[in-house]
Amino acid sequence: MTQQTWTMEARRQPVVLAGGSQRVRDLVARACASAGVAPVFVPGLDEGLALNPVVLLVGPEQAAGGTTGQRDVIVVGMTEDENSVWGTAANLASSRVVILPQGAGWLAEYLGRRLGSATSGSVVGFLGAAGGCGVSTFAYWCARQIAGAGKSTVLVDGHPLNGGLDLALGIEDRPGVRWHDLSDIRGTLNPEQLASALPSDGRLSVLSHAARAGTVGGGPGGAMPSSGAVVDAARGAFDVTVIDLGNGPAARFLGAVCDHVVLLVPSRPRSVAAAGGVLRARNSVPMTVVLRGPVQEGLDAWLVADLMGRPGPLPFLPFVRGARQAEAAGRMVSFVVPRSVRKVVRSVTSAIELLE
Repeated sequence: MTQQTWTMEARRQPVVLAGGSQRVRDLVARACASAGVAPVFVPGLDEGLALNPVVLLVGPEQAAGGTTGQRDVIVVGMTEDENSVWGTAANLASSRVVILPQGAGWLAEYLGRRLGSATSGSVVGFLGAAGGCGVSTFAYWCARQIAGAGKSTVLVDGHPLNGGLDLALGIEDRPGVRWHDLSDIRGTLNPEQLASALPSDGRLSVLSHAARAGTVGGGPGGAMPSSGAVVDAARGAFDVTVIDLGNGPAARFLGAVCDHVVLLVPSRPRSVAAAGGVLRARNSVPMTVVLRGPVQEGLDAWLVADLMGRPGPLPFLPFVRGARQAEAAGRMVSFVVPRSVRKVVRSVTSAIELLE
């Protein structure tokens, strides 16, 4: 089959396959043809990442490393290479594996849906440079703002071991599916079915882990085997998917499918240093950095922006009295957000929408 080769002049590509045998390349080319897209084949990860693809396919022989922050990474290989395929996926920012030839139909369907702009919503991750800085609360405020502006929105809980975001919101008794109900999904999930099955708070849907102990599932690092299929379905069902990524190992898997990341940085020297590492690790994904108050040791929104090489001043989220207590008591839905906070929430959500 005719294959496209990489050149220095190439611009961003929709699908790139790094490595893989000739048989894998032929099957990938056929799947891409079914999806109406032309793949680019390159010998290794470095060349693939240089093209900044929307979807990066990786052969099982590729060494781990260098893909942190890549939005979609799928490891592909033949049936006889299945063990090495799963081993490579475990070492990359990937929760998806395709075994060929039987998985070729799924790959064609996925690429067609993922690259079809008419049915592809945005996925925005919220991440903290340090634990306990209020990421869940801020993600909820932003998701509520987006939903209030008329966009269909789902808030996704990325903390498998944190007791359930629905408990913090106070909607744990509302009927609807949670992550553990989706743990057995293999292949694809119907977007309309997902949307109709989720509990909601007004126009905002919520996908939470279970509030009850003993119902958490997951694979390596707490990642659900179905995570990729669930986020794919969310893209198709909602205009915006907001993921509270958390700080645990599971954030690696969900963070890999985000189109944009909002990084909340407490105004403390160690947190600012940690944020610099996050920016370097996720440099292939657009990122909005928000400074979290109270300001300490002179680290204001201008100075932190300068230290991180960002244009200043950074959006500043002030300390909100009572917010932590409201989250702990399951009163986030009814908590009255101060005007100063509503202003920064509008600023951040506007920036996200402009970058879609």
